Amino acid sequence: MSEMKVGFVGLGIMGSRMARNLAQKGFQVTVWNRTRARAEALAQFGVRPASSPADLASQVDAFCTCVADPAALREVALGTQGLFSGAKPGQLYIDFSTISPELARELDTVAGKQRIDFVEAPMTGSKMGAEKATLLFMVGAAPGPFERAQPIFKALGEKAIHCGPVGSGSQVKLGGNAIIAMMLEGLCEAMLLTQAAGVNPRKLLEVVQASGFRSPYYDFKGPSILRREFEPHFSIDLMFKDLRLFLDSAAKHRVPTPAVSAVKETYQLARAQGKGEQDIGAVVTALEDLRGIKLA
Repeated sequence: MSEMKVGFVGLGIMGSRMARNLAQKGFQVTVWNRTRARAEALAQFGVRPASSPADLASQVDAFCTCVADPAALREVALGTQGLFSGAKPGQLYIDFSTISPELARELDTVAGKQRIDFVEAPMTGSKMGAEKATLLFMVGAAPGPFERAQPIFKALGEKAIHCGPVGSGSQVKLGGNAIIAMMLEGLCEAMLLTQAAGVNPRKLLEVVQASGFRSPYYDFKGPSILRREFEPHFSIDLMFKDLRLFLDSAAKHRVPTPAVSAVKETYQLARAQGKGEQDIGAVVTALEDLRGIKLA
């Protein structure tokens, strides 16, 4: 059990489950969310709502953020009622959001001026990983802050990989999400073509998962796509945002990324069709609509 006072800002699909896990493992948890009802829903676990991010920061030893995009993070961290306006020297700040390396380094600079330890820790593991505390964290931090964050990492996940200084974790996370998007695109296109050619797409999935190019990710996504289960674990809107951040980084470093550029357009198509809040598996429906057939 821990007596550490931890604040958590951002109670979406991931953050609500992470805050609950912290409370259930003995941390004294204070939360803030733009929609207050989400904060109040955690009261049964002993979680207390704050009136603002600044109010939250003034009450805790460490504060965490897990928000949708860079604009939201800037508001809750750097806004007039943001975390830094209520923070105190000696605190620990862990950001679990997926953002650009540049923004992570900017937050680290602001934190340093206030003598706050900053750690970036974007994660993978989806909704079930947050539920079961089996997340994997990609951490960018100085060695000291990385060690300070260990109790929180251990309460929320299975492993925290120290990728290097601040900015490194975000860079690795964007690369990982680009790989996921390409894997999913390949699976969707292959299954759709298999069906259009008159072959059961389940046979393709069976062969893939019995081969040298099998993936646990396909064990998860393949059957859910075929069952038309698109409840969001990781939304199309969020993946589109991450692919844009990846391509921004590629442009900055002058690295050619033609495959990711093409895959991003599938996500843009799905968003244009009004599917942005659905799970990324629903990108297959954007391709289905173009062809006029449906996986079955």
